[in-house]
Amino acid sequence: MFNPIRFHLKTLVVAIAVASVSLLAAGGASAATVVNGDFESGNLSGWQQANFPPEDNGAWFAYTGTAPPLAEAIEVPPPPAGNFAAITSQGGEGTHILYQDVALEPYYTHQLSLLAYYRSGAPLTTPSPETLSFEGAPNQQYRIDVMKPTAPIESVDPSDILATVFATQTGDPEELGPTPLSVDLTPFAGQTVRLRFAEVDNAFYFAAGTDSVAIQSTPPSNVVALGKPVLNKKNGTAKLPVTVPGAGTLKIADVKKTKKRVKAKTVTATAAGTLKLPVKPTKSARKTLANKGKLKLKVAVTFTPTGGIAATVTRKLTLKLAPK
Repeated sequence: MFNPIRFHLKTLVVAIAVASVSLLAAGGASAATVVNGDFESGNLSGWQQANFPPEDNGAWFAYTGTAPPLAEAIEVPPPPAGNFAAITSQGGEGTHILYQDVALEPYYTHQLSLLAYYRSGAPLTTPSPETLSFEGAPNQQYRIDVMKPTAPIESVDPSDILATVFATQTGDPEELGPTPLSVDLTPFAGQTVRLRFAEVDNAFYFAAGTDSVAIQSTPPSNVVALGKPVLNKKNGTAKLPVTVPGAGTLKIADVKKTKKRVKAKTVTATAAGTLKLPVKPTKSARKTLANKGKLKLKVAVTFTPTGGIAATVTRKLTLKLAPK
């Protein structure tokens, strides 16, 4: 079992901040943000840590260069992007967890991306049953999970883990270069999730790293497609087919602000599909339609996706009324 001489640094500052969620305004809506996901602040602000045991056996660090944050640990790979990244360094066996809670905006699509890499001084081993404890069976592993924020920080219970982004297995190579990883977090939109980076070492030194941790959030689509109007010449109305990408509200109105010739109408879409908007002339417009047998219009169709941003398209059409 790994038990090197423990030592104390004269100056060792580990910046640990309460995780926070930053929401960016985008046309009246918001997007999820990982705070300090590139670590270019040169510290771990925005992140929290849990280290076992809590003594100076090791931790996560924001670092630059290739020198290990703790002097007796193995040389670490350089940051793969920018000047800083996050890495584990230790002076004795332990479990080291870096985590942050992020709120995912409802109805948005969310894609988590990051770089993961590591260098181990001993063969990788994941015990069975799985655990993040450094005590007991050989345990030399690195895993990245998306978790329920209410779960115990060391849990590997499948009911607590929403998605596993990365996990080493027994017999994996002892070194992995910076590797892009991603996972779709859209199924968890509207929830707060926990990003957890966990490293365990009880065989020898283990430098587990990450960088460029980000969530790309995209608002719900507001793009619609207008079909060919279906005219009802008996009463001088029409139905305008509109294909919507998802739930929301759909409104039709006259483009003109005065002397409107079309009655405004709003319908609700519960899911993606095609709705038929009624096109009905106003009382004054019906007189023109009755006299001429046709009425040229320009309508505005506005779709507001649930939780998203409204968009408007216009269409010219002609209502016709058959003579009696």
